[in-house]
Amino acid sequence: MPIYTPGGLRVRLSLNYVFGLIARLFPKVDAFRILKTTEGIESLPTLLALVIGLVCFITHVQPVSTGIAVFVAYIAGAIINLPGLYFIPSLVSIATLYSYVSGFGIFLIGLFLADWKTVLAFFLGKFFGWAINQVLELWDTKRAYRLSGQPFTASEKFFLNAYRLHASRLGVSTNIELTDDELKEGNWAPAFLDFEGKWPKVAARFTQE
Repeated sequence: MPIYTPGGLRVRLSLNYVFGLIARLFPKVDAFRILKTTEGIESLPTLLALVIGLVCFITHVQPVSTGIAVFVAYIAGAIINLPGLYFIPSLVSIATLYSYVSGFGIFLIGLFLADWKTVLAFFLGKFFGWAINQVLELWDTKRAYRLSGQPFTASEKFFLNAYRLHASRLGVSTNIELTDDELKEGNWAPAFLDFEGKWPKVAARFTQE
């Protein structure tokens, strides 16, 4: 049975495994924060494309150059996500903040700063970046299956990267393998009950399937 982030991202990992990892960080970092970080990691390519696009709009870069710059920015975010090497300070934190407002048309600000050709180039660059990202994610999923026997998709890797980021910051083990004791409900129940009490509608999604 999968779990879901507050924004609806489906993570195909079992409840006891997810909260077994979260229990290592709780109560210093709660489940909601880790799940929102997961969404931030997912939105990283979109954020970089948006930032570069707005810079191009403001500085009146030519349409073709704008499209190329946006494409490269999107792919850069995708490549950063593949190994989970977030070497730029606060990059994921900014992407997580962005995840709260993405989908509300914030990028439309750029429509007032450029002509239609540049705006079209922005969307084309973003689309082709997204398309290549899908190919990269499929390749990485197949690679993960060959290495571990687990068909981890991008969503699962985003969650595991989010865990590793918080674990590294707290000085907790970044090893994602759990012991039998860690998988027991008695170990992770406090972290889940805290999450369920604060975000009951989100927690209810975990039992839908």
